[in-house]
Amino acid sequence: MLFSTPLITGYSLLVTGLFGLVMGSFLNCLAWRLTHGESVLRGRSHCISCGHVLAARDLVPVLSWLFTRGRCRYCHERIPARYPLTELLCAALYLSVVVRYDLTLETVEMLVFASTLLVLSLTDLDECIIPNSCIAVAVAARALYGLALLATGSLPAGFDIVSAVGYYVGTAVGVLVALIALALVMDRVLGRDSIGGGDVKLLAAAALYFGGSQLLLVVFVSCVLGIVFGLARMGSGDEADDAETVDSEAVDEEAPERVDPHAFPWGPSIALACWFCMLFGEQLVGMYLGLFAL
Repeated sequence: MLFSTPLITGYSLLVTGLFGLVMGSFLNCLAWRLTHGESVLRGRSHCISCGHVLAARDLVPVLSWLFTRGRCRYCHERIPARYPLTELLCAALYLSVVVRYDLTLETVEMLVFASTLLVLSLTDLDECIIPNSCIAVAVAARALYGLALLATGSLPAGFDIVSAVGYYVGTAVGVLVALIALALVMDRVLGRDSIGGGDVKLLAAAALYFGGSQLLLVVFVSCVLGIVFGLARMGSGDEADDAETVDSEAVDEEAPERVDPHAFPWGPSIALACWFCMLFGEQLVGMYLGLFAL
């Protein structure tokens, strides 16, 4: 449907891009509030430096930051470039998902998942926290997608919903148990925290979306990205700034526990790997398995 006519394609992509910019602004605010103990349901947007409530013209994605030259109109403190960059990234995420999945129910599901991945990446980068609420939203989106398929009669012919649910849930539970066991062993061997609890839950949630074979691709890509990001942080000397960071444990309210100063957030690497798998996982796994076909 998306590519039925050039007009529909152009209009759909334009709306998607604008929606992604707006959502990027919202998700950035949501991530900040999650890490600073503010309500995500009440209160207007405000400057993080002076606390002044922002007017409508201060909230236009990307353009507001450009027009004010990256500074608050009220206190003139510098606004990090992360804000417009996140808005642009969210727009790119949304466009890539819509192009990949067309205008379908699966697109809505993957947009919600991509949004939660963006939020937890920001919270993990800021405070090394992957909120339980992000994991819950990802799981709920997957469950609602399955219910929507049932309600609309959109299940493929011959599709066994019971077997599918058993496969994905079983895979998620198996991944959760295996990673917890691995983390306990590694913690004992290394004498310090190894895999954060939030990372474990995120990979288990990813198993609900991708199943076993594609999850292996997620783990592989996230490990490669994690190594690259870790080396980049070491090369920039950021490890000295991590002495007061916390583990990627999925906690929302309690004070975080101090961990190894050389630890780094793995959540963004997992999130990028999930996005990569959204776009290319099925094709790559199919090509790989095809190498063994007779």
